[in-house]
Amino acid sequence: MTLKRKTVVQQIINQSQLVDSRGYVADIRDNLIATVSLGDFQENFLAGNGNELNRKAKAVHSSSVLCANFFGFFKSSVNGFVVLGESNFLHQQFEKKLPTGLRGSPANLDFYLENDSCIIGIESKFLEPLAPKIPKFSPSYEDGFLDLIHYGLSDIVRHYKQNDIKSHLDTAQLIKHSIGLLKEKQKKKKEAKLIYLYWEPVNASEFSEYSLHKDELTGFSERIKGSVPDISFHHFSYWEFCNLFANNIKFEQHLTNFKDRYLIKVHNL
Repeated sequence: MTLKRKTVVQQIINQSQLVDSRGYVADIRDNLIATVSLGDFQENFLAGNGNELNRKAKAVHSSSVLCANFFGFFKSSVNGFVVLGESNFLHQQFEKKLPTGLRGSPANLDFYLENDSCIIGIESKFLEPLAPKIPKFSPSYEDGFLDLIHYGLSDIVRHYKQNDIKSHLDTAQLIKHSIGLLKEKQKKKKEAKLIYLYWEPVNASEFSEYSLHKDELTGFSERIKGSVPDISFHHFSYWEFCNLFANNIKFEQHLTNFKDRYLIKVHNL
């Protein structure tokens, strides 16, 4: 069974309050769950690419607000927040820009964490996997440049350049984020981890788009682990990620609020 993005958007609108017919709230604060405030991310969003506080962030289907609604609470309540065995974070930031050395814009991570020994970049997706596209790489992705960062990058970029087909997974973006994190790793002499988080409906298994997305994600994960072992790549659905914190009573109400907003079952209309 196939699923269209506009179908999911309409069902999110149907269960939401204070939205217009296109799924936009008048005030961004009406788009936040109770355990997150505008102050948790406003400064970062204003400084980030594309000014995420404009009309896009007022959409109930905004991927940026999905990320803010999850990590905003942890940004202001960082004590006890453990991610992939890492804790005691000294720096937490939305819309973190990392230079890549490539022409054009830097890597722009949805959320970034750093402690004394590790940097963690987080890429978050909402409905994007329902709009497949062909990965695009600029001419600056040359073997010589990539080999200077990591010898395995040339192979992985070459693979995705040659597979000129639409993908539910934005592999070009993940590779750009990997380059940014690898350069930051070289500069700071710290371990680097990249986390890919994605939203799914409760009944994702009923739709081919989500199965294809998972297959592509598994393939990318295996390829980057084999070619670029200097970066640790991890992927979770938001619900799998929520389960990592399920035994911490301090986060219980926040996770409940998040699931009440986003854990839904969708139907083809």
